[in-house]
Amino acid sequence: MRSELVSRLPEYEREAAEYEAKARALRQIIAGIRALNGQVADISHPRLVEQNGTFFVAGAVDADAPRGRDAVRRVMTERPGHLWKVIELKRAILGRGWSSSPKAVEASLKRMRQKGEVVSPRYGFYTLADPRTHKSETPRTRHPAGEGK
Repeated sequence: MRSELVSRLPEYEREAAEYEAKARALRQIIAGIRALNGQVADISHPRLVEQNGTFFVAGAVDADAPRGRDAVRRVMTERPGHLWKVIELKRAILGRGWSSSPKAVEASLKRMRQKGEVVSPRYGFYTLADPRTHKSETPRTRHPAGEGK
């Protein structure tokens, strides 16, 4: 009997190693769930927002997050000098839960444009205005031929 048990030791060791590997994996999953701090639903059931056939993955709206122009400014300052497309700003802001709709991002960007806080060096692209040359009103960028608004 003893020799039979001794001969099965490698099998038992292999089985124990498999269970230990599974236990390590489960501990990592548990640690990940704890690190998400209640945000598991955001990953397993993302909030999708649609505008004109374009879908955005939106994070849960964060009540303490920046809103409106502050949200746009915060995102744009993360990449100074970058020419932002409106859709990039929408994705970044909605994804963080800093806005409830793509239309709200557009409205904030429009207000910032009117106040001279952003400039549009070419149609459809925006960057933060240079604070030294900040003007109260910035003229609208002309649309290329055939593109109307």
